[in-house]
Amino acid sequence: MASRLTHRDRTARALRACTVLIDTAEWMKTQLRGPLAAFDVTMREFRLLELLYREGALPVRDLGPRLDARRTVIFKIMARVAALGWIRQRIVTLPPVEFEHAHLHRALKNIPRRGRRIAVVGLTKTGKKFMKDVLPRHSKLVKALLRVLHIREQDTLVRICLKLRQGDILKFMHEIRMEDDE
Repeated sequence: MASRLTHRDRTARALRACTVLIDTAEWMKTQLRGPLAAFDVTMREFRLLELLYREGALPVRDLGPRLDARRTVIFKIMARVAALGWIRQRIVTLPPVEFEHAHLHRALKNIPRRGRRIAVVGLTKTGKKFMKDVLPRHSKLVKALLRVLHIREQDTLVRICLKLRQGDILKFMHEIRMEDDE
């Protein structure tokens, strides 16, 4: 059946799939945004708090890729959440990287080495208490919303979303270069 579809039919199918995906994502955000707003937290702020609650303190430089946000956005989110007293940022010194003494200049061999300094952010006691109260409620709501899908369908949904985000450069380039029939 799929091989009999015209180029126009495939384009229409792709547009419909994209529209349904975007509309569903917006609907899901709307369903989750309301209860979080009752706690005076945005979705992005909650995602930051949930990440820190689940994994503990993290380097600030790792937050952008993990939350799929630019550095400036991360700092705005952190500033608001820190003002609420839920997170704290500290500068820590990492242990020095080990390497042979033979590679050091003679004048530096007797100077104690220090590691790199980085900013680390973690939850405060208040932040942990807040997440202990809010996370189970949020998780319950997510579970209730996704209850319409069977376990295998939820797993498939995750795989499909990850596959979409990863992309396939060869298929993408082939489609972009293909002539439209119009």
